[in-house]
Amino acid sequence: MDKEILNIVSRDFSKSDINEVIKELSTITLDHVMVESENNLRNTYISILKLSNGSLEQLTKYVKSAKQDFRDVIYWASKI
Repeated sequence: MDKEILNIVSRDFSKSDINEVIKELSTITLDHVMVESENNLRNTYISILKLSNGSLEQLTKYVKSAKQDFRDVIYWASKI
């Protein structure tokens, strides 16, 4: 996970949730994104963080959705 993503996690989530957020995001791997693209994976992480708005519960929901089809969370994030 790159520095920008870690900065967003630190900014948006409580200190007590940071490790869980990183752990949950890390369950999404290159196998979950089209053509195993690092760019798609990064965009998925950023989209999930945007949609979650600092809520660990929401993050978990969006991680689950991304594992089914990562394009959904990228699309949803583009609409807000």
